[in-house]
Amino acid sequence: MARPESLHRAERLTIGVVIATRGRSRPLRDCLLSMDSQDVLPEETVVVDSSADFETRDLIAGLRGVLRFECEYIHTTVASAAQQRNLGAESVKSDLILFLDDDVVLEPGFFAAISDVFHSDVSGRVAGVSGTITNQVYSDPKGLNRFLLGLCLGTFRGSYAGRILGPAVNFLPADGAVGAQEVDWLPSTCTAFRRDIFLAYRFERTFQGYSFAEDVHLSTRIARKYRLMNTTRARVFHADLGKDTHRDWAALGESQVKNRHLIMTTVLGKTGLTDHFRLFAYEILYTACTLVVAGLGKRSRRKLTELMRGKLRGFMKIWTATGSASTTPGEVRL
Repeated sequence: MARPESLHRAERLTIGVVIATRGRSRPLRDCLLSMDSQDVLPEETVVVDSSADFETRDLIAGLRGVLRFECEYIHTTVASAAQQRNLGAESVKSDLILFLDDDVVLEPGFFAAISDVFHSDVSGRVAGVSGTITNQVYSDPKGLNRFLLGLCLGTFRGSYAGRILGPAVNFLPADGAVGAQEVDWLPSTCTAFRRDIFLAYRFERTFQGYSFAEDVHLSTRIARKYRLMNTTRARVFHADLGKDTHRDWAALGESQVKNRHLIMTTVLGKTGLTDHFRLFAYEILYTACTLVVAGLGKRSRRKLTELMRGKLRGFMKIWTATGSASTTPGEVRL
C-alpha cells in the first residue's frame, strides 16, 4: 500500500537555502526561478545581500508572490561571501543548509538528488553533499602538466578527482561517476551540510572579502570527523561571474598563498620543509608555467606579474610569521 504523501514529506529532511549576493540581481533572479522549477522545494530561502543599492531588495519583494517557497531578505554591510553565508545560516531552521552562489542555474531534480544522498546515509556520518557543476568538472592532467603536478603534490599515481593532495591543492570531482562518490572537500556553492554540523564549524572569521579557499578550509575541517559526498545527479550551471570582478591581482595572489598554507599546516598537519617547498613550487613555478603555456597577451602578462608579486609577498609574510616568537610553527596569523 502506498504511503500517504503527507507522511512522505514528513520523512524527507527539510532544506534551507542560503545565497550570498552583492550587486547581481539579474543572475540572482535566474537562480531563484530555477529553484522554483524543482519538484522538491526548499522549506526556506535566505538571501544575504551586501549591495549598496536596493535592486536586490526590490527583486525579492517582487518575487514573493511568484515563488512557491518562502524567501527572506537580509541586508548586511559586511561584503564577504563567507561571512554572509554564516549570517544566513544562523536564520535557517531546516535540517539541511544548502549554499548556492547567486550565479548558478539548477537543473531539474537538484534538491531531490541532494537530499536522497542524506536519506541513504543510515549511519548519519555524511555531513555534507555537493552537486556537480556541469561546466566546471575534473579533467585528468596529462603529459608535462601531470609531471609538474606530481612534483608539487608528491604523487604521480591515481586519479586526483575530488581529492586534496600535497600542499592543500584541491581538485574538482569527476562527472563520470554514477550516483554519489566520496570526496576530500566540498565547494561553497551547490553544497548542503547538516545544520547542526555546519553551525558547529562555520566559515572562520579570518576569511573576509574575497576569501580564497574558505570552502576548502571549512570542509577539510569537517572531513576529519565526518564523510563528504558528491553526487552527479544534482546538476547546476555556474556562470562564475566572480572571476570577472578581480581588480587587485597582487592581493589575490597573496591570499592564495596564505590561505593554502593555513589549510596545509593547521588542518592537514603538513608542516615539514618538504611541504613548504612543494607549496612554493606549486604557487610560483607551476602556476607561472601553466599560465605561460596557455598563452599570454599584454594584459594577461601584467596580471601574471601582479599575481606573482602578491604570491611572493605572501611567502615573505609566512616566513616572517614562522620566525616570530609569538607564532607557533606552522601557524600564520591572517
